[in-house]
Amino acid sequence: MAATNPSYYQSGACQEIRHKEHLFHLYMNQVFDGKLVTNANQLAIVTPGLPNSFGVTIANDWTILDGLGADANLVARARGMHMGVGKADMSWLFCHTILFADTSRFKGSSLKVLGDFVGNCRWDRRVRICRVFVAKVIPNVPPTGGRTWELRISAFIYKYGDLDLRKCTFSISLFLCRLITYAQTPVTKMGPWGADGGTAFDITELPRSLQTVTIRCGDVINSIGFSYTDQAGQKKIAGPWGGDGALSVTITLAPSEFIKQVQGTTGVVGGVTVVTSLTLVSSVTTYGPFGKANGTPFSSQVPDSNSIGGFYARAGGSFNALGVYACPI
Repeated sequence: MAATNPSYYQSGACQEIRHKEHLFHLYMNQVFDGKLVTNANQLAIVTPGLPNSFGVTIANDWTILDGLGADANLVARARGMHMGVGKADMSWLFCHTILFADTSRFKGSSLKVLGDFVGNCRWDRRVRICRVFVAKVIPNVPPTGGRTWELRISAFIYKYGDLDLRKCTFSISLFLCRLITYAQTPVTKMGPWGADGGTAFDITELPRSLQTVTIRCGDVINSIGFSYTDQAGQKKIAGPWGGDGALSVTITLAPSEFIKQVQGTTGVVGGVTVVTSLTLVSSVTTYGPFGKANGTPFSSQVPDSNSIGGFYARAGGSFNALGVYACPI
């Protein structure tokens, strides 16, 4: 057999293409079909009766809303099918299109969803174009005979030159995450680095991810404040812990950005050990250094599979010690 002509495929860098990340937080309602169900939004069309639901094929037209309350608005519909594809164990193949119905923003656009669901575990596959997170099934709020899914979708919308592809009618292929029922994410407390001066400060809810960090500093670090998402998915605010500084800087992390490491120095000022400088290393860039790097260096050494979700500290007029919470990414 003759070799194929290699010219049928070419690749190369295109400097004109740019992308912007878009983050959606939505709720999808699934209502099972049955003889007594009048508002079902799915229908079993093949039911062979085999173990592990093998071969079962169900058409779905699930509604996607912008909230959980009675006043929630329709944003999109998930139309397609899911099929039982596991003979040895329960496994489902999902294939549907999320069609946006929000007339003020994305009507006419769609997202293609293709992937598998096996058990109650999290699946997080990152792809170049976009990714979707099906974070959890919301307990105690499903419609009668169904369930509600919390969706977190992150999509990269590409631009070519001055053409914004978001304004075109097009579809993006992405993968469906596996279902997850929220359990406490294991968190490791690391540090602190510094000394025992000042007052102890800590957060009351365990973190899942960091959102913003505000640092006040001059020749030393004077205070830190931050916001984070806790284990239940709620935004929390901590601090500022410490005193005022000549300079105030707020770092706002992008939706997919996370802090990998905290580096800094500690030194003795006026007979008291304080944190003299801080540098935050994220998955995208490096912030700092803040303060002046005088004294003994330290590094958080958070494992590669973790990110920094929050802080704890000792502080007075200046920052005496800093510790971090390491959370699985």
